[in-house]
Amino acid sequence: MISLEARSVYTKYIGKNHDISTQKAIQTVSKLLTDGQKAPDFTAKDVYGNTIDLDAFTGKYVLVAFMRYSGCPYCNLAVHRLSVEYAMLQQHKCDVVAFMQSAPNDILENIYQRHKLKPPFPIIADKTKKFYDLYHIRSSKRAFFTSQLRTIPYWVESVGKHEFRQGKLNGDHFLVPAMFLVRTKDHKIVKARYGTSYYDYEAFTDLYEVLNFGDPV
Repeated sequence: MISLEARSVYTKYIGKNHDISTQKAIQTVSKLLTDGQKAPDFTAKDVYGNTIDLDAFTGKYVLVAFMRYSGCPYCNLAVHRLSVEYAMLQQHKCDVVAFMQSAPNDILENIYQRHKLKPPFPIIADKTKKFYDLYHIRSSKRAFFTSQLRTIPYWVESVGKHEFRQGKLNGDHFLVPAMFLVRTKDHKIVKARYGTSYYDYEAFTDLYEVLNFGDPV
């Protein structure tokens, strides 16, 4: 039996993936994490060798963000936006941790060395996608075709304005990003956001709605 939350996700998912069967879509969506569920625990090293543990965050919330790969302009723009928004997130007692499916050296080169505004939050290299699988982050070739037109402006912003040019393909090219707002006291997922495109520009709307008006779970 699929929860109401999962049914909502299913509607969005099947709407963006017409090329898959209904049965396959239901099987996929039934595995997705939803609001109110407990976030999977993790302990890992960030790119500087620091131990990052979900239990160790002391704010009210922690935003767990799963990015694409370090050479991707969309990924770079998402990291930049998180860096810009970080101070506001901290005002809401929200910490941030990001995962990237690239090697540590690639993340250091493509993110930390070329971003003028350095990420003030830890980034964990997950080349084998161990934690991506834990949170059921998916790949979608369909998203490449269905989201191209609406994400072109963000590609232009990333490459043209910020000079985050396409780097080497050091990860799953078709991976779709996702974000999870987790309440630290009990690890409940307050907002699960599986993207439907390679740059999910709407994710922050949901995030700030929760931070400003309180979590519903």
